[in-house]
Amino acid sequence: MHKIILKTIFLFSFLNISFVIGQQDPQITHNMFDKFLYNPGVVGSQPSVNVGLLHRSQWVGVPGAPTTQNLTVESRVEALNGGLGLNVINDALGPLSTKTATLSYAYQLRLNENNQLGFGFSFGMMQIGFDEEWVTPDGQIDSSLPPSGSSATVPDIGLGLYFTSENYYLGLSITHLVPFEANFDGVSTFNPARHYYVAAGYDYDIDEQFSIRPSYYMKTDGVVFQMDFNVNAFYQQKHWAGFSYRIEDAIAFLVGFEITDNLTLGYAYDVVTSKLASETTGGHELMLRYSFDLDIMGKPDTRYKNVRFL
Repeated sequence: MHKIILKTIFLFSFLNISFVIGQQDPQITHNMFDKFLYNPGVVGSQPSVNVGLLHRSQWVGVPGAPTTQNLTVESRVEALNGGLGLNVINDALGPLSTKTATLSYAYQLRLNENNQLGFGFSFGMMQIGFDEEWVTPDGQIDSSLPPSGSSATVPDIGLGLYFTSENYYLGLSITHLVPFEANFDGVSTFNPARHYYVAAGYDYDIDEQFSIRPSYYMKTDGVVFQMDFNVNAFYQQKHWAGFSYRIEDAIAFLVGFEITDNLTLGYAYDVVTSKLASETTGGHELMLRYSFDLDIMGKPDTRYKNVRFL
């Protein structure tokens, strides 16, 4: 039964495949930590170097379910009045895989002592591949899809704004800004859908030991909207626990802690609330992050007091 469900989902995701292939950007639960994944304006917003690794397995137990890996490296570069970053994404759904690598630059405009606005731009390449034959729910090979092993590469451009203050942030960004078309030998074409993002969060200190950080995350391709409402509680800026509600999709539970100085580990478990709930045991997501400060005189930190939790 679960195989039929997954194939049906994939079929609707790629409706009218002989003309255009559409796709959603990867979904992540650690969106309040891994903001550079979808917003180049984040680059250089803190006086630090940040390296992040993330792995996500969605709908565990369903064959061909989405999996995502993400590597981010970004740093403040004072000589550029901002920062530079590298973002690498590997995303797979059924027979389709997408590999993206982009370089980013953001100019960080200091508005005053506590407020800063980042203007970010990213450019790179996106490779779309069909790793295996697609078999329809009735067991037939879909001849309108490219053959197994086919791939095509297109440029990928993104823009982002990222405003930070001492206790809150607001981000607006666009991915796949220009709809470049990849052609699979006339069999089908691929047009990455332009995605729009809104992210916001607030840091409320209860006392010197504890803080609460609610946040909001919205993603849309102009047709489908996805919204996450998150709350995390932090202890000594090093350990956290919280939950996230993704409308009509899942409830997630998050925990994390500092392994050693500058190195943190986070885990999230998604409890699926959609119609797939009976076919999957949920979703798992691991995040590993290493951050260290840059000694920049006269550049006070904005947005959170610990760079490990930007």
